[in-house]
Amino acid sequence: MKHKIVICCNVYPPNFVGGAELIAHSQARILKQMGHEVIIFTGDTHIHGERHSLKKETYENLTVHRIRLVAQDYQPEFINFTHQKVEEHFKSILDDFSPDIVHFHNIIGLSTGIIHIAKSRGIKTILTLHDHWGFCYKNTIIKRENEICNDHTKCSECIPFIQDEDRKNIPIGMRKDFIEMQLYDIDFFISPSQYLAEKYIQVGFPGEKFKVIWNGIDVKRFAGISKSKMKKKIRFTFIGYLGVHKGINILLNALPLLERKDLVQINLVGSGEMVDIYKQRVKSMGLNNIVKFWGKIENIYINDAYSETDVLILPSIWPENQPVSITEAMAARIPVIASNIGGIPELVEDGKTGYLFEIGNAEQLAHKMSEFILHPDKLQTFGENSFKKIEHNTFENQVNIIVKLYNEDSVCQTDQTYEETLILCSGKLVSSICTRAMDLLVQDHKQRIYRFVMNDWIQEDQFKKAKILWVVDEKINDKEVIFGIENKIPLLVPENNVKLKKLCIEGNCGLYYKDALDAEVCLEFLINNEMERIAMGQNGFNISGHFKKIL
Repeated sequence: MKHKIVICCNVYPPNFVGGAELIAHSQARILKQMGHEVIIFTGDTHIHGERHSLKKETYENLTVHRIRLVAQDYQPEFINFTHQKVEEHFKSILDDFSPDIVHFHNIIGLSTGIIHIAKSRGIKTILTLHDHWGFCYKNTIIKRENEICNDHTKCSECIPFIQDEDRKNIPIGMRKDFIEMQLYDIDFFISPSQYLAEKYIQVGFPGEKFKVIWNGIDVKRFAGISKSKMKKKIRFTFIGYLGVHKGINILLNALPLLERKDLVQINLVGSGEMVDIYKQRVKSMGLNNIVKFWGKIENIYINDAYSETDVLILPSIWPENQPVSITEAMAARIPVIASNIGGIPELVEDGKTGYLFEIGNAEQLAHKMSEFILHPDKLQTFGENSFKKIEHNTFENQVNIIVKLYNEDSVCQTDQTYEETLILCSGKLVSSICTRAMDLLVQDHKQRIYRFVMNDWIQEDQFKKAKILWVVDEKINDKEVIFGIENKIPLLVPENNVKLKKLCIEGNCGLYYKDALDAEVCLEFLINNEMERIAMGQNGFNISGHFKKIL
């Protein structure tokens, strides 16, 4: 069975190349080679034009629709998960292409609302997970002081509010509520590691929707790498982003602990915000003759780095999913030393294909490095073991498994979980009173899931499922209020908005609040008293014409 498929990701080659993007592109190419119709919907900061404008082009025989994004669209402290213009472009592309499958990868920066747009049209939705973005605004689940977060409900401990150009003080919890709401419309989640699948299931996503499918690798390409020789020295290489979460400091701390530093060459391949700091530290430690900074190199030249690598090192302090650098190294018959965290232990077999060490433990890392320095014969043995473990995990084999998933019936589900407690918020900002009321409601009623989302984040059919339209800002949008009452949704308005308060009293179509405790009580009443809530909604609908004249 041949499919019409849209591949969605927030960046795409050639302008940005990371692990997720390479995987998305490789899947797209192979799917097209198999006879499927494939197009790409992606973000791009390199193209010209207005923000969120659309450009259509061809890349490696694939039609690519690129949305003009700016740096802010990707930054986690801003609203980077919903953009109406992006959604409108996506709708137009669905109209023109009429796909039966939309396969999402990372889409932060574009809009997670495109998931529901696809699902509402009867299109099967697949999401390949690459990190923790579905429940962590940082993606890494690392808190301050490099502590790993084990409670996804406490995002406010890292950042209380997010914002955008005209939106201030949006509680971070609303990000979680909105994204989880969209992810309910995913038919199947693909997780490359058992670890990441279990993490998403742990935070509340339905386990029956998860399929663990390893990311593919161009085995032939990396298996054909010819290694250059370096007399006596063992070359340890890190390939990736030079950020704190990648643990380069752990590697630098390990170097003075090595017995034979004269037999070591360290290659740091990549760029990032910590480059200058690492260079200064290497200099201050007197390790310039050991550590070489390669800078960022394009993927087409990555073979050059592997040809000068005897052991790959990945000292991450965050739980990675399935690092592409590890699978590439395995295909190139290169053993790996890595932190025993996240999905890494599913790839690296300690003492067989490489070594694992305790996260952040420089002494253990030095010991594992010394095993190869003192016993260089292990390089070939471990390298061959690595290749045997990865050799059948080609992109072609991976895509064949994914196509079988495309053909599977979707798992039956209900969206009742968020329907019953969906509270729409109207305004340009969320007042401190309303923020406090949200916290009180959630704290006092932990047995129930509430979803607080801004009403212009969602689609019209989702709007109609809301239980309350809560005006959280003194500056109201008249159209939003009118649309709410036309859909029989009762209002909750601030007492100091005289016009809205009067309408609620005279029309018996909602309640008003003075402070946070007052707002919590009103929310509880409307949620727990279904008959009264429905009656208020109907009353508002009955006088909606009168509302239009007054507002």
